[in-house]
Amino acid sequence: MPEIRNLQPFVQAVRCGSFIAAATRLQVTPPAVSKSIAALERELGVRLFNRTTRKLSLTSEGRQFFQRVAPLLSQLDEAVADVRRSPEHPEGVVKVSVTPTFGRHCLTPVIAEFLQRYPLVEIDISYDEVAPSLVNDGVDVSIQHARGRGTNHVSRPLCDYPIVLVASQDYLERKGVPQSPDQLAEHDFIGIRMPFGLAALHLERLPGGTRKRANRGEKAFIHHPRGRLTVAGQPDTSLIAALSGAGITPSSVPVVLPYLHSGALKIVLPDYRVRGDEAEGVGPRIYVHYPHRQYLPAKVRVFVDYLLERFRTTDFGKAELDKYSA
Repeated sequence: MPEIRNLQPFVQAVRCGSFIAAATRLQVTPPAVSKSIAALERELGVRLFNRTTRKLSLTSEGRQFFQRVAPLLSQLDEAVADVRRSPEHPEGVVKVSVTPTFGRHCLTPVIAEFLQRYPLVEIDISYDEVAPSLVNDGVDVSIQHARGRGTNHVSRPLCDYPIVLVASQDYLERKGVPQSPDQLAEHDFIGIRMPFGLAALHLERLPGGTRKRANRGEKAFIHHPRGRLTVAGQPDTSLIAALSGAGITPSSVPVVLPYLHSGALKIVLPDYRVRGDEAEGVGPRIYVHYPHRQYLPAKVRVFVDYLLERFRTTDFGKAELDKYSA
């Protein structure tokens, strides 16, 4: 059985990417970190790192060992911290990873309320297009479009916010207003390239729509953008292009609502909403992910509970959409 005191330098070296950075994090010297890891390798009888002058990388055995031991050390740290503090007064840092658009326009504006409610808790937010690993990246809570499929964490639906198609008034006057999804092929469409490739557009007709549309019987439609402009990763960038008259683009309502208010943008195909594809991690549904543990740290539990409470009844501007149609 390896000594516990040698495990923490190993885990920190992996997370920090070097012995020097791990030593800084642990407030010890780099030789002390190197000595602990060498002792751990002797105890295990395997080499954990491939050491070169340029970079530090895990061996296959090291990677397997890290994936098993890192969550155990985290649970040990949290167990010690939890028994030292009152459960009625959670404290500590909650590391949060969130998809950029939802993070900037929906999550960040409500963080102040949470911090006032729990004055001993700190929030460290990073905006990530690609969902991080809750184990390898040391993240406590991840908020993303994709439903998690791992067995080491919990995924819960957080909210649905509508995604609509928008274009500038200038563009619609020049190119005309599409009356059905199949007419999108005749228009300039601003595509959004995600990490997996160019996102297809899954449209679904709203029940009870009253406007006249071609293909009236079709409830769902998939459009594969073939426009002359594609932007990578950031939906906000495609919105800027739409404001300049470059074409039609999807946008979440919380982001686009100010431009609808001002008249700078109009909703195209108002009887349809972007349905999304959970497998690709795009669409209107947002999930909150957190580690699958029997004893969740109080700081994480109260933050997740706050999110579920705060966004359960949020309207996201849905009631106002009809008056902004092209």
